Amino acid sequence: MVRLYVRRFQRLVLAAVVSVAATASLRAQSPASDPDSPPDGVQLRAGYELHRDHLRYTFGNPSNIDTDFPVPHSFTQRYVADNQWVFGSARYAIRGDVMTTEFAITPERQTPGSDLDTFYDPNNDVVVSGTAGQVMLQSWRWTQWSEGRLLGLPWRVGYAYRRDRAQFLPTDRIVTHSNPPSEVRSPTFGHETTISQVHEIPVEVSRPWNVSPTWQLVPRAEISPLIFARLITKLPDKYPGQDIVFDARSIGVGGEFQLVRRGGWPIEFTLHYGQTWGYSTARQFRRDVLAASVRVGL
Repeated sequence: MVRLYVRRFQRLVLAAVVSVAATASLRAQSPASDPDSPPDGVQLRAGYELHRDHLRYTFGNPSNIDTDFPVPHSFTQRYVADNQWVFGSARYAIRGDVMTTEFAITPERQTPGSDLDTFYDPNNDVVVSGTAGQVMLQSWRWTQWSEGRLLGLPWRVGYAYRRDRAQFLPTDRIVTHSNPPSEVRSPTFGHETTISQVHEIPVEVSRPWNVSPTWQLVPRAEISPLIFARLITKLPDKYPGQDIVFDARSIGVGGEFQLVRRGGWPIEFTLHYGQTWGYSTARQFRRDVLAASVRVGL
């Protein structure tokens, strides 16, 4: 399965690079019109994003629920992180090196979330235990970019950090057995908190294309060869004062198209899509995001 993901990733990267290279050959532009040229001062941007965003963690480790010995076990947490983001950025030059600093945050909102454990007990009894209800979720992210050029194309290398905090709301804890089939429900009181912390090193290549004297189309391809994700779960009723911590390493690929109006007050419209895949089936962090944004600047 991992090899399949890697092959799929390689095909996507190759297609993205070929697309960007083909776009670069369509129209040449002068350095003065290049939005990726070093700024004279500080370029400020503020904007709004709308995200369709799904997060999933899956980890496997021996454990037990109703046996005296560990059995094969995995747990999966899923979150629908759809939300609205507001963000600001500053682009500036330090000794000739162009840098961009970005910060974005969401409001806290109620959204679906689940935390389910699966145990593979003897006698082909698959036991699933956990909650699937609503959580209060809030997210923020911070990104630092360094810009440059390679083979005539603008490149950016960055560091991105994102934090998602979920507070589970009261619901039922459900325990099901497959052999013999059964289901037991008991109330929970929302005493579970999870924190997702994701660090990644994205590498991005783009090529502005002048579609008119006023507007530019900027296609981008992005690769994150290493994404380090940490899931922290707090269960004060079951493990008071303890944090349950699991780590996962993933790879990510994404792409976007940006329409930029130059001159006066710059306006940018962006459509972005990205996915991640885990390097290990036993330690998975998956993210699937589709985002549309608009930003204005000075």
